[in-house]
Amino acid sequence: MMRDLEQGFAGCLDHLSPHVARDLFAGRLGDAATHAGWWDAESRGNWLWGYTMLGHLGAVAAHRERADELVAALRSTQDRDGYIGIYEPAARYPAGGLENGELWAQSRALMTLIGHFELTGDARSLGAARRAADVTLQQYGELRPHFGRSSTLEDRTGLTHGLCYVDALEALHENTGDGRYLDFARWLLRDFDAWEVPFPNDDLAAANLAHAERPLRGHAVHTVEHLRALLAEGPASSERIRAALRKIRLSTTPSGAVVGDESLHGLAGPAAGYEYCTLVELLFSLGRLAQRTADPCFGDWMERLAFNAAQGARRADGRALSYLCSDTRIDALASRPDSYSLLTGRHGRYKLSPTHDDVACCCNPNSTRLLPHYLGAMWLARADAPGLVALAYGPSELCTRLGDGTVVVRQQTGYPFEDRVRFSVDVATPLSMSLHLRRPRWARAACLTGVASEERDGWVVVDREWRGRTEFELRFDFPVGAESYPEGEVAVVRGPLQFVEPIPHEARVMGNPGHPTWCDEEWLPADARDVAAALPLLDLDRADLGFTVERRGDCADDDPWTTAPIRLRAPGLAIVPMGSAPLRRAAFLAARRTRAPISAR
Repeated sequence: MMRDLEQGFAGCLDHLSPHVARDLFAGRLGDAATHAGWWDAESRGNWLWGYTMLGHLGAVAAHRERADELVAALRSTQDRDGYIGIYEPAARYPAGGLENGELWAQSRALMTLIGHFELTGDARSLGAARRAADVTLQQYGELRPHFGRSSTLEDRTGLTHGLCYVDALEALHENTGDGRYLDFARWLLRDFDAWEVPFPNDDLAAANLAHAERPLRGHAVHTVEHLRALLAEGPASSERIRAALRKIRLSTTPSGAVVGDESLHGLAGPAAGYEYCTLVELLFSLGRLAQRTADPCFGDWMERLAFNAAQGARRADGRALSYLCSDTRIDALASRPDSYSLLTGRHGRYKLSPTHDDVACCCNPNSTRLLPHYLGAMWLARADAPGLVALAYGPSELCTRLGDGTVVVRQQTGYPFEDRVRFSVDVATPLSMSLHLRRPRWARAACLTGVASEERDGWVVVDREWRGRTEFELRFDFPVGAESYPEGEVAVVRGPLQFVEPIPHEARVMGNPGHPTWCDEEWLPADARDVAAALPLLDLDRADLGFTVERRGDCADDDPWTTAPIRLRAPGLAIVPMGSAPLRRAAFLAARRTRAPISAR
């Protein structure tokens, strides 16, 4: 995160992209009907939200101070009646299906303000978000719906993004306890469900989820972000969420990605494209699902996605990413077509870029949210009793309050490259609490030493009175295994990491006259024979598929994705983590002598 701020585009994206620099919250639009007029509010809003989290969680003083200034500027755009948004008074709060980004743009601004409050305690940011939401709550309701009432296949991207105004409403409810926000979130979901299907991005509408055989077909980003909006129904949403997950998992690759290039279609094969925005919104949704369901499987999915698909789609130094990527990537060419380029004629989503301004500057600003969301969901608090829950692992420090006492928990680890996590828990005064540590489903065993524990429902549980400092270690036994792709090939996985065969590559720079030191790139194989080379056949009956683990260097290195501190080796084959292989083959041929099934994800 610090490297992304100091070296990558995350710390300066508003200087690189005019779409991020354009502040629609200050310079508002006079017409709500302009097609995609709200786009720049999404670009700036998502970047400002991510940048604020990066600056504070990464503890980089200069960026933290700049983020505070930008948030103060956002607060200053608030009208006297409380409005924060992108439209002049005459164009505000359109209803009845008009394509607009009113609620979507507001949600990005409000999440920035609420996040800033949570990170800093600055009550001005929470107060501004609350006043802005209060004025919006007065505009819609049973007699004035937000969503349309007629069936249409027009592009209504901004309107359907607006369902995720629920993000801000639920965050406000968590921070204030005011039930009005939760009531409005539930109404907004009912209003979405009342829209007659089909309409764009209706995958998770109640009418469609009622039909298990209906395939997903919307914009993948919308589908995975709407997943967390279903939580507004509370416990009543359980079956609906299960129905949504059954469909979404069918479109998920072993790397954790939900495919969609940008529309969601086809099989989740190794060459299927997926969008970086989808990765970010999915990870955020998974953290929310874990929070509400207490199901550790969402921590597994978060780790697999963050450490494989997300890292494999970007440069390790944070200076560029691919708008669209895939598990197997034999090249990264601007000319590669996708489902949208076939309609618009605009290519370029598969190349590497610090902005992707020529297509749409959405993935780059959104990417700044991914690691903060991972870190933000790493620790949860029990709602029913004093206790903490480790949903995901990685080097971190948590400082929080339980009851009248302060608790500091540190994870010292090279995870995901290392198979152990060393914990220290410090309490200022004696405290009785439980500590739930996720037991990854891919661990053959999870051994906790230093304190007494028991395994319970996918968690390693420590329930005791804590005094002073307590140190203990959690060790995992990660076998090498195979997970299937839909056409019979397999992915090789070990713990949270997917391993791939690297293809040596060379970069072809595509000029950027406005910012000559920030160039777009295409990646090509250095030798075409590497792409054509036959892979050995993996024997699924052999222990660890015949691979041995090789480690080199320090797993806690500041730049492990470049140096690949762990690899798997078999005769004639050495494979590395997906994030350490800019070009790679992720799918392998495999056979077994028995009829035992390949492990399912």
